[in-house]
Amino acid sequence: MMNENKRQKGRPKDPLKEQAILQAARRLFLEKGLNVTTAEIARIAGVAKATLYANFADKETLIEAVLRQESDLTISDKEFSQRHNLPLQEVLTAFGSRFVRFINQKELTGWDRLIASAAIRHPDLPGRFYAAGPGRAQQMLETIVAEAIEAGFLRECNAREAADHLAGLWLGMTSLEIKLGARKSLTETEIQHRVVLALDVFMKAYSPEPH
Repeated sequence: MMNENKRQKGRPKDPLKEQAILQAARRLFLEKGLNVTTAEIARIAGVAKATLYANFADKETLIEAVLRQESDLTISDKEFSQRHNLPLQEVLTAFGSRFVRFINQKELTGWDRLIASAAIRHPDLPGRFYAAGPGRAQQMLETIVAEAIEAGFLRECNAREAADHLAGLWLGMTSLEIKLGARKSLTETEIQHRVVLALDVFMKAYSPEPH
């Protein structure tokens, strides 16, 4: 069961051990799915099981933490907090570049497989996993868009829909082709071209109406 061996947190967390656990868990979840045991994760991380449980109460919490770390590949909390110091175009370009690099990973197929297998046994988990990973990144993008609307940099509209449109422009069918192995991953030049072109289309569509 996913929540077996749930333990109470004990001694204070060691950041290095916590990171080792996350790295080991990421590797094993992608390789073996949900059947991997916490004992195996602890062994690969080079820590005791007690240390793993001191950092993560159960396997669900550990998966959510791994997915949250994955979403940091799109934008970290630190970068998100500094968004007000930069022009909107620069913020969205940086976000888009990391977003497209993230979806450019063929490992996304592994995450899809992991979440699909979780849904069979635990129907509530995919929603939690989405919120911890891609949903968190999308919420950050929606916040950036909403603030830009409030500041008058974008026209009045539904921020959630606008953020979804921008993410869709960045994703396109290309992401599915890459995930299925129908085409090679994008080069850095192709990523930047895609980000700039999509943002140009978005800004033209959502620029404030002329008075």
